Amino acid sequence: MTDVSVVIVNWNTRQMAMDCIRSIYETAGDCRVQIILVDNASEDGSASAVREQFSQTVVIENTENIGFARGNNVGIAYAEGRYICLINSDVIVLEGCLKTLTDYMDANSEAGIVGPKLLWKDRTLQWSCRKFPSLWNTFCPAIGLTQLFPAVPFLSGEHMGYFRHNVITEVDVLVGAFLMVRKEALNKVGLMDESFFIYSEEVDWCRRFRDGGWKILFNPNAQVIHYGGGSSAKAPTRFYLEYCRSGLRYWEKHHPGPAAMGFRVLFFLRHVLRWPLRWMLYSLCILPPWQKKKAAYKEKLDSLSIGIRSVFMRRKLLGNLSKTRRTSKKESA
Repeated sequence: MTDVSVVIVNWNTRQMAMDCIRSIYETAGDCRVQIILVDNASEDGSASAVREQFSQTVVIENTENIGFARGNNVGIAYAEGRYICLINSDVIVLEGCLKTLTDYMDANSEAGIVGPKLLWKDRTLQWSCRKFPSLWNTFCPAIGLTQLFPAVPFLSGEHMGYFRHNVITEVDVLVGAFLMVRKEALNKVGLMDESFFIYSEEVDWCRRFRDGGWKILFNPNAQVIHYGGGSSAKAPTRFYLEYCRSGLRYWEKHHPGPAAMGFRVLFFLRHVLRWPLRWMLYSLCILPPWQKKKAAYKEKLDSLSIGIRSVFMRRKLLGNLSKTRRTSKKESA
């Protein structure tokens, strides 16, 4: 019987996806692993390259980019393992990771989802434990309290920057770059909500697992390298639009009414407070010392503008705008 079925959703990250798959096979050890690559209509030959180099991998080719949540659901349908791992294509799995997590899940039947320690490329710590969104932990980063007092739990926002990520602990949410899920729990909780194209789908999923009586656990004894931004770096403005849309969707789903409206106000505040500084920095790019940074500042300014506009859009209109941007990009490619 297969121990772990790994689902990797890929969009134009050919080399990263192959490096990820190679790291899984090389470090699996005694774990019997099935790898499923779901390719979201990549244009870089990802699917054919994986078939050629890793013939034992199941490759599913979609005719369009169906998003992260839906892509994972497609892959899960092919999963044969006792546990299912959702792993981003920009992840390198380190020695013993899968074995450590499967052993932990075997010994802790209440664990619905478990995640490893995430490291940056230089092996420094990457925060991966979070709290469920609330108006307070949205307010703190919006006005800069989190940035001023990152080590104070009460002011830390969603991200647990004060936590040293050095002990096994129960958390609200794990970053979705690597999630090991108990299949029994998944069958009871259900698949990812496909109304989230990308972003916030893991927050929604963790909340549903928690509501179903399952624990979300962080285990630092297993480690991976997460480069971050594998797909989003190729279309940052588009992905920021999806980020805004997903955040609003989460609040409408789990905190409808006044709380969701409060989130919109705070989201608007966060972007408006930062816009003047970004505009000033972008304006300075006419001067020689800053000219090379013009594109980067323009990108950040565009993201802030999108964040401000998104607050005033109904979810349907925001979704249509997102779809239009995706279509326009495809037609211009």
